[in-house]
Amino acid sequence: MDRKIGIVLFLSLIARLIEFFYTHELWWDAAVYLSMGKYIATFGQLGLWEPIRPLLWPIVLGYGYFIGINPVIWGHIWSTFFSLGIIYLTYEIAKKLFNDRTALLAAVLISFTWIVFSFNVRLYTEIPAVFFALAAYYCFLKDKPFQTGLFIGLSFLTKFPEGLLLVIFGIFYLKSVKKLFSLGIGFALITLPYFIFNYLAYGSPIHILIFAQEFLKYAGIWIFQQPWWFYPVELVKQNLLYFFAIPGIIFALKKRRYALLLLAIISLLYFSQMAHKELRFAILFLPYLAILAAYGYQKIFKETHSFIIITLLLFVIHAQIEPTNSNDFFTFFDDKEVDGEILVTHPLTAYSTEKAVTMMYYPWFNASQADYWFRYIEKNSPEYVSVDTCEGGFLCPPEDTRCEPKKQELQAYLNETYTVEYYQQLGNCEYIIYHSTHPVAME
Repeated sequence: MDRKIGIVLFLSLIARLIEFFYTHELWWDAAVYLSMGKYIATFGQLGLWEPIRPLLWPIVLGYGYFIGINPVIWGHIWSTFFSLGIIYLTYEIAKKLFNDRTALLAAVLISFTWIVFSFNVRLYTEIPAVFFALAAYYCFLKDKPFQTGLFIGLSFLTKFPEGLLLVIFGIFYLKSVKKLFSLGIGFALITLPYFIFNYLAYGSPIHILIFAQEFLKYAGIWIFQQPWWFYPVELVKQNLLYFFAIPGIIFALKKRRYALLLLAIISLLYFSQMAHKELRFAILFLPYLAILAAYGYQKIFKETHSFIIITLLLFVIHAQIEPTNSNDFFTFFDDKEVDGEILVTHPLTAYSTEKAVTMMYYPWFNASQADYWFRYIEKNSPEYVSVDTCEGGFLCPPEDTRCEPKKQELQAYLNETYTVEYYQQLGNCEYIIYHSTHPVAME
């Protein structure tokens, strides 16, 4: 291994280890993947199940639970491995496409872009998905279509939009039926069990994928809706050096690096046309933009030191220490003997509970869901109802004028018929756990 990339990897590891040892709150999606992992490891006895989620990352996290390792620590180990792998593969790909200096700049830029760095500890799917995507690209550059298909399959089963890679790389194999077939076989070998599982479980191999797309249109869309130019603007805010991806595109076009250009541009356009936008989605195409930005900068200025200094300086400016969350609402059931059903509006409760739970928030909360759960609770009398009024599991869409009255009706019923066993207010957020005095025991 080249000494310079070795130094970058070492510094990247040290920075990630320091970040790891701060206390981090588990965010929504991480709680879902951890709870799904627990569900898989215990064959449905604990945790929860969200059908629309890709299965590879929950399986990885669940294996930690299965072998007796803390799934959060287990996940951080894998996430750090994937993160360092992204840096190294970005370097190797840029080196193969352009030169050593571009490769070094791209590796530094992707390592110390704050959104990439900070999500190393989040246990979301972007980091592992990008690792597999870059592995696929590296195999493509080595002209290994079967291995390319394998890694695309792994990336797809980690984050569904990475299926775009199959189309992009397939375009370049159109002239060779043998290579195109090898690409497809590699992809199918990895993904076929998933599609078979979908067919057996839900009656269709692709219905869940279609529903997952619908989910992004409605779930919390009023929170995540952004204009089409969101990603370019936000990425330049992350590091102004991403601006050099524009001349980088021009220079790469002259070098006929068409696959790189398609990976960057098609991915950017795909996520930009979606109403639901989050900066973390940009992680999926940031390595390609980092390579283009590094190449554009290097072609214009012919040097590297200022690029590295600016990157590290902007990284330090973005750095922030996350406050410790002392809310014990989510760990309320840790030492509770529960015989009946638990309804939850937040997946973190499911991860912290040694019992399978029922999701009130899935697939999204609205007037119909509020009405459904009112009738469900009235009929089934679950033992506990865990309500968080601030997250998406109990928030009404602004355009749904019937939702708020229905939600208030539901909460009024809970206040009248249940005992409030836990209550905490933090700012405008209420955390309430209702306990039934006459629960129906679960079989």
